[in-house]
Amino acid sequence: MNIIGEEKTQDALNIIRDYCLDHSFRISVAESVTAGMMQLMLSTCENAGMFFCGGITTYNCIQKRKQLYILDDNCIGLDGVSRQIAENMARQVSRKFSSDLSLSITGFAAPIPEKGITELFAYGCFCLNSEIVLTEKLTTSKSNQLEAQQEYASSLVQLCADSILSKFGVK
Repeated sequence: MNIIGEEKTQDALNIIRDYCLDHSFRISVAESVTAGMMQLMLSTCENAGMFFCGGITTYNCIQKRKQLYILDDNCIGLDGVSRQIAENMARQVSRKFSSDLSLSITGFAAPIPEKGITELFAYGCFCLNSEIVLTEKLTTSKSNQLEAQQEYASSLVQLCADSILSKFGVK
């Protein structure tokens, strides 16, 4: 299986890499729903060691609290999935890894009928110097969990690259 996915995702990873290298920036990632997929994507970029600090996967609220200091009292009630939790994850992973850029993602890649979760979605966040650049609700039509995870990771990487191009004037 090609974890990077389509050419658009590879192009987006190259934009992120080039932006980081051109500005001597470092990037880190906090993941939940994608379980390390974005870390894998970034680590496969050429010269990854020069800009990619690493990441952390916190798959439940207990680990979000322990590893990323997510103190949102609603975390358990929301199963760790909200816009605010994604934003806090991005800020905290940036601090933890001393990075300039950070990405975070939390969501659902499979239904949990017993909890009333039938629609799949995730919140992805891109942060620069602890300031939120974007937070987006991502959706998927994929019914396969792995495909949903890959789609979320690819979507967030592409949104990050699009933001870099549009907001920071990078060509």
